[in-house]
Amino acid sequence: MAQLSTRTARRARAVAFGVALGGLVSGCGAASVQGDTNTSAHPAWLGHDQVLFDDVVDAAALGLGADVSNAQKDPLLKERARGSELVSRVRVSTVTVESLAEVRTYRLVLQVVPPPFVTPAFEQTAFELVIGPTAPSYGVAQAFDMRLRGASFIGFLRRFAGEGDEPSRLHWHLSPDTAEVAAAVTDALALAELSGS
Repeated sequence: MAQLSTRTARRARAVAFGVALGGLVSGCGAASVQGDTNTSAHPAWLGHDQVLFDDVVDAAALGLGADVSNAQKDPLLKERARGSELVSRVRVSTVTVESLAEVRTYRLVLQVVPPPFVTPAFEQTAFELVIGPTAPSYGVAQAFDMRLRGASFIGFLRRFAGEGDEPSRLHWHLSPDTAEVAAAVTDALALAELSGS
């Protein structure tokens, strides 16, 4: 019996490892979470959640757009931190560009850079984001292309109800990996812990 349990555990680890190496197929910027069977726990991706977890690469993270020195005053950042199932530094390990009838799709594999800001709700540490022409960050992906490889962000990720047979779908937001953003995230999470929310 102990041998059977050991074999089963090894097989489960091998499957999990294969999933992490193989990446996760997703659409329009979202990603699915492997091994997630508890579908009833995930809310629908609607309303304010679509603002918080908008599948956007913040242009400021790539040196474009707004100044991020006022991260402490950004209410969305604080809400994202408190509402995320995974808040961590992430690095783009690979970028793949697929072309079909002159339409490009960008596949970014994100690797979690430990330690996360708070204990994550799931163990997965690699995610594939698919950014197609209708995705909010398509322009950013198109402008930076392969230069996204190696880019570092502070990532906010959360599972939502999947579609069809898909148990869940991951939505995300990537913010600049700066000391200011990290401090704002740390403060928001500490405040949430103190208030018990």
